[in-house]
Amino acid sequence: MYIFVTGGYRSGRSNYALRRAAELGQPPWLYVSTGQETDEAVRKRIARHRRDVEAIWGTAVIPPKLTDLLAPATLAGVGAAVIDGLTEWVDKRLGETEASADRALIDEIGALAERLYRTPVPLVVTSTEVGMGILARDPRDMRLVRVLTSANQILAEQATGVVLMVSGVPFKVR
Repeated sequence: MYIFVTGGYRSGRSNYALRRAAELGQPPWLYVSTGQETDEAVRKRIARHRRDVEAIWGTAVIPPKLTDLLAPATLAGVGAAVIDGLTEWVDKRLGETEASADRALIDEIGALAERLYRTPVPLVVTSTEVGMGILARDPRDMRLVRVLTSANQILAEQATGVVLMVSGVPFKVR
């Protein structure tokens, strides 16, 4: 079971994902990020949870192969998990490959969605919604939009729930 959370840049996706994961399962919880600096509110929220004896957050960095996150050893004893920042992961992967590899990346995300759906630990996956903004003109940005919108559609299709964040307000799509 997983919930897919999307929205624009700084729309409140991460904070919502952390709150939702805490509602879905008992601690300890796992927060997986791209390894890049997240916004200050997320850092403070995790720090606050770490200080709280009843709410323990473990942290990890998204691995090159996303399905590695779903290994039984990674999720052993975890009540729920947040996979935060699919956009950055896709962008990094695109920077490492040629456009001819895009289909394989989309297929990999399809396989991930299948595994996410079957994982017994509740998960919340976040990604940036890029299909509502200005059309990219730069070839690299166009490639990111093309692959990410496909990835987001695949993940939303398989998800148990889909939430669109707008200005910090969650809108349940499904």
